[in-house]
Amino acid sequence: MNVQLAKCCGNCENFINGQICAVQEIVVSENQVCEAYQFKAVLHRDDDCLKCVKFQTINCAHPQKASEGILCSVWYPRTAMM
Repeated sequence: MNVQLAKCCGNCENFINGQICAVQEIVVSENQVCEAYQFKAVLHRDDDCLKCVKFQTINCAHPQKASEGILCSVWYPRTAMM
């Protein structure tokens, strides 16, 4: 079973102040979604290269530096259970 990020307002860059959709210009809830969905990357202090989908791949921007405890600006979360 794959675990994926929900494509809903709560994870969308257009969801502002926890209630307004910047695209639709209406009040929405975290569980709604529309075609203007744009993933909002949220970093947590526990995130690092080991949790990046690009780690040890040709897509890694810093293959010589990537390691546990390191986090860069092109970090992308793993969305499926390994």
